[in-house]
Amino acid sequence: MFTLTRITVHHHQNTQHPPPAPPVWRFYQRNHPHSLWHGDLFEKVTLTDEDRTAYQLTLMDDYSRAYVYCDLLREPTQNDTIRAMIAAMRRYQTIPKGVVFDNGSQFKGYLLSAFCSNLGIRLIHSSVRHPQTNGKLERAFRDDRREYYDQFDEWIFDELRQSLPEYVRYRNEVRGHYALDGKPSATRLAEQNWFALPSVLNSLEGFARHPLGSTKVDLSCCIRVLGRNGYIPKLRYRQSVSLNETLDGLEAMTEDGRVYLLRNYRRLKQVPSWHRDELPSRLNFEEYGEDHCPRIAVA
Repeated sequence: MFTLTRITVHHHQNTQHPPPAPPVWRFYQRNHPHSLWHGDLFEKVTLTDEDRTAYQLTLMDDYSRAYVYCDLLREPTQNDTIRAMIAAMRRYQTIPKGVVFDNGSQFKGYLLSAFCSNLGIRLIHSSVRHPQTNGKLERAFRDDRREYYDQFDEWIFDELRQSLPEYVRYRNEVRGHYALDGKPSATRLAEQNWFALPSVLNSLEGFARHPLGSTKVDLSCCIRVLGRNGYIPKLRYRQSVSLNETLDGLEAMTEDGRVYLLRNYRRLKQVPSWHRDELPSRLNFEEYGEDHCPRIAVA
């Protein structure tokens, strides 16, 4: 005997969710020259004769759209970014209030962070996968491609780099910009009414200084650096040595105030771990008598 079971099927209406709201892009613009600089690399310069890419390292002022620094490099580094900022600060006799970079290795690192912090500069990095943060500079790069690079039949490094300053002068002083009602960047740069102290501008390299702590001299009268013996003259066993990374290299200061420098420290540090056995067994520091200790520039 079979029992008939009644099955009730409930039909649910298809619930349609509203589409997500489109992203809201917030336009921002500073109101004074050198309040904010944008920094980035234009990476689409493939050299004709070298079969490699060159990089246009650029710093652009947000308010005026002026290029405060622009140069063509083969292998830009974090140090190149710091030196670019220094050159722009001296050129315009100013300290920017903030800088915006993407997340490339040239724009991140302890030394760049220390440099900005010591000068009171706000260091801002764009959100990952959000290029709109630096959109003004991205649009400027499209203009550079059309108005500068496409004017050359071949992309030869020396030729491109030699002619770049004249293009930057034209871009800043002659060419009008849509965002500036057709006026050139120089009209807004002329509104600058604050200038940094010469004493600060003359010592900018010293603000790029990242403390690495201290170490003790071992029985071989050396200090350990990158797994090697670092030789400094007249060291005594168990003497303390303070270490700082600087633009020039690894700076070592002894207890009696002597200063020495390992100039190729950054290059040595970038050697992959599996090639560290190729490093020399002893790293020699050279005497470095100048005082590069900075004072904080902004209270």
